[in-house]
Amino acid sequence: MDEEHVVTCAHVVNAALGRPPRSAEDATGQVVRLEFPLLAQLAALAPERRARVDVWAEPGTAFDGVDVAGLTLVGEARPIGATPMPLAHDDRTEGDVLLFGPVEGRPGGWVLAQLRPLVKQFRQQIDQRAHGVHMAQPRYSGTPVLDPRTESVLGILVAVATRRDDADVYAIPVTSLVAAWPAAFAPLPVSPYKGLEAFGRDDAPLFFGRDAMTDELVSAVDARGLVPVVGASGAGKSSLVQAGLVPRLAAGHTDWLFVLVRPRLRLETALAAGFARAAGSSENVPLSELEAWQARIGSIGLSAAGDLLLAATGADRLLLVIDQFEETVDDSSAPHGLLDGLAELAACERSDTVAVLTLREDAFGRFFVLPGRFGEALRRTAVALRGMETDELNAAIVRPAGLRGLTLHSRVVHQLASLVEGRAGALPLLEFTLDRMWSTLQRGQDTLSFEALVEIGGLEGALAEYADGVLAALAPSERALVRQLFLNHLTVLDRPGVRRVAVRSELRPEEWSIAIRLANERLLTTNRSDDGEETVEVVHEALLNAWGTLGSWLKEEEPFRNWRRMLAYAMRRRDAGDETAVLTGPLLTDSERWLAERPSDVTVEESRFISVNREYQDLEERKYRTLFEDSLARTLTLAAQRADDATAALLLAVEALERSTDPAVDLLVRSCLHRMGRTELEHVPEAGYEQQLRRTANRIRLPEWAEGPPGRWSTAPGTTCHWTLGDENTSVLIDARGSVRVCWGAVGSGAAVPLAAPAVMAACTDTATALCLGTEAGELHFYQITDSVEKMWRVALPTAATCVAVDGRGSKVAVSCDDGVTRVLSAQADGDEVLALASPGFVEDLDFAPDGLSLAVQMAGGRVTVWDLTSGDRRCEAEAPEDHVAFSADGAHLVFPGRRGNHTDGVVRLPLHAARLAALAREAAGRDLTDDEWQRHVGIPPVTAQRAAG
Repeated sequence: MDEEHVVTCAHVVNAALGRPPRSAEDATGQVVRLEFPLLAQLAALAPERRARVDVWAEPGTAFDGVDVAGLTLVGEARPIGATPMPLAHDDRTEGDVLLFGPVEGRPGGWVLAQLRPLVKQFRQQIDQRAHGVHMAQPRYSGTPVLDPRTESVLGILVAVATRRDDADVYAIPVTSLVAAWPAAFAPLPVSPYKGLEAFGRDDAPLFFGRDAMTDELVSAVDARGLVPVVGASGAGKSSLVQAGLVPRLAAGHTDWLFVLVRPRLRLETALAAGFARAAGSSENVPLSELEAWQARIGSIGLSAAGDLLLAATGADRLLLVIDQFEETVDDSSAPHGLLDGLAELAACERSDTVAVLTLREDAFGRFFVLPGRFGEALRRTAVALRGMETDELNAAIVRPAGLRGLTLHSRVVHQLASLVEGRAGALPLLEFTLDRMWSTLQRGQDTLSFEALVEIGGLEGALAEYADGVLAALAPSERALVRQLFLNHLTVLDRPGVRRVAVRSELRPEEWSIAIRLANERLLTTNRSDDGEETVEVVHEALLNAWGTLGSWLKEEEPFRNWRRMLAYAMRRRDAGDETAVLTGPLLTDSERWLAERPSDVTVEESRFISVNREYQDLEERKYRTLFEDSLARTLTLAAQRADDATAALLLAVEALERSTDPAVDLLVRSCLHRMGRTELEHVPEAGYEQQLRRTANRIRLPEWAEGPPGRWSTAPGTTCHWTLGDENTSVLIDARGSVRVCWGAVGSGAAVPLAAPAVMAACTDTATALCLGTEAGELHFYQITDSVEKMWRVALPTAATCVAVDGRGSKVAVSCDDGVTRVLSAQADGDEVLALASPGFVEDLDFAPDGLSLAVQMAGGRVTVWDLTSGDRRCEAEAPEDHVAFSADGAHLVFPGRRGNHTDGVVRLPLHAARLAALAREAAGRDLTDDEWQRHVGIPPVTAQRAAG
């Protein structure tokens, strides 16, 4: 029934003492053993406690005598999990109830039953609805009769019917229990003090000490349309308006309509919801009505919207209360349209619509800097909430207790009043202290004593002690969540003494769960905003300032919170469109460190902002490095061109190459090599390059046509020779007359390719899936080859061509003409020209890189150019053997057949990638640049290359 008292039947105690159940011998002072079988699921064994019999009302017979025993725990407190159950205030004569008692095979079970009227002074009949093991049994005596709706105890079972078919049981009603043990059962009066909560309109009978301020507010409301009530946090602004002003106006002769709102989280939405409810909408305002009132207020203004509301309800005047008005303005924005509407109300000497604002004084000045007329109107109409005088404080302390028939020791009244007087924001501490003192009352006590004030820690310590007690009852992991909740969500970053409203969506599930726990302990309060979001906040800012534990947390967290404050400032500037609002230097470094060390304390938005800034910073650093490297490459190039020493010139050119993708630098390195009498060409074995050289056999150039078929394939001795392109599965045969045939598998089976003029050039993919033919008539014909030959397009060339190539996927065609241009055509777009590459002179051969993104153009006279087909720029230009050209499989080299006399000896390899060319050049130089050479040629100390050109 409470923390230390237990009630049961007297005959049950007799049985526990080994006496006859109906023994009339007084058991007062005897000690019995109590077992808690239901708690066995929380521990290995059911916990036990010892209890002393302090009240004894003898059993009598089954239907005579009170049969009540009152027990008090001795030695140990109640077991964890044993929850006290409240008593109902009076007897009931009807309705469903639940009975509880032992059931075979488990600790106990519930039985549904129906109350009946009293049958004797101390007995009430109850009809069971169950049968068998689910019926109340003889061992149920002393167990509770529970109201399933309120979970309060209506009595205890005392007897069951003895007939097998009789379902009746009997209980001792709650009034008999109270009469038997009044010291334990007499109900304590409800506390008249509000703790940390503000007084509401229904609390007006308990609101004392503010008559003078209430009179001043009534006069202000009668005289003007805007009445801001300004005071310190905890000075009682909300209580004064809601429990003082509103009830006073409601009791007058004017028919007032009241709309009370709080900006949580947006003032526009809160106002629209308040107007809609006043007009008759449900508590959960439908979205359509919410949007309609929001549009109406936005278009016609507050005053006109108030007139509409008055017309709809028939009231005389409207009092609009916007509580905690400082929440309408943060550091970045404000609802300017509504502020202008409030300024218009301030201009009215007597308006039918009056707006009363409660505003914390530390936020008062922030409104002056806002554009428009509101700041001046606020200064002109504000009502300052004065502190309470001694007699007012005495009334607030003494008179609520008097309503409950209790008094306060004069020393308590003097002590509390002297501590609170002249101290801004101390009223919530006063109310909380009085409420905590009330909780120490014992039954029958009629005075709040000074000892009670000392017991709870006095005015300064009551709130902190209570909060610490709630915290101590939690598990360590839960205490860590409380810390995160207060530091990261419930306090304003740059004003830790100011509470912040947090929405559920910004909390992790475990944080919301602990917030609900703290709300049950009255430290936090949960609500729902008018647009449907669940919110949580500190019940009063007094907790933020009085709780020492929170203060120590804030001290420990100062570096982290300072960083978050700077981060929040940068994020607000970014949201306002300031492109310079980026994290750089130490702030970015700190941001990444905090994100790595405490990811759970950084919000998703903060984490995203940090990541974006890191990407931006990396990009800026790459830009700067690129600009620096490019500038240095130009300096190195010029130095290489001017250097007298060939080796130094080569090394300077290599340093430039490692920093630049300019083809001119590539050419400079090659020319410096030649200046030293060295070459970038390498003679290597053919092994590994057979496939690349074989690919050149899939091209017929104009010079080869003039020489005639080489006899690489013939059907039989003495028959016509052919050029053979493709592989063993699909081959393209071209004879000396320029006739073309495609064969599949066995030689001889296939299809002729009709051409109006002889083919003089040809190229195909390695597997002959795509074929391009150049004719004597100056045309290109392109075919797709599967199990048949399909002509895709034909284009006329501007001049005679010398050679043609097809890339490995059959998507591009390159053809060199006598007009000094090599054209790249799209094989997939009917031969449309994609690029025109300057190739003055006679082009001997063409080859596409394996990825199709580069093209090698081999010129007569031993010159080769590699073109980038994405940009149309030269990649490199170098001296090379006059012969077929082919890319290596990795695209890093060009390879040429190595000619020694009339036979092929290995291959000649030309490096294309800067890294390989630089390595060859450094090997040729045999050394690196000295620091002195760097300083003399470049003018700065040596700089390590950060990137290599590809």
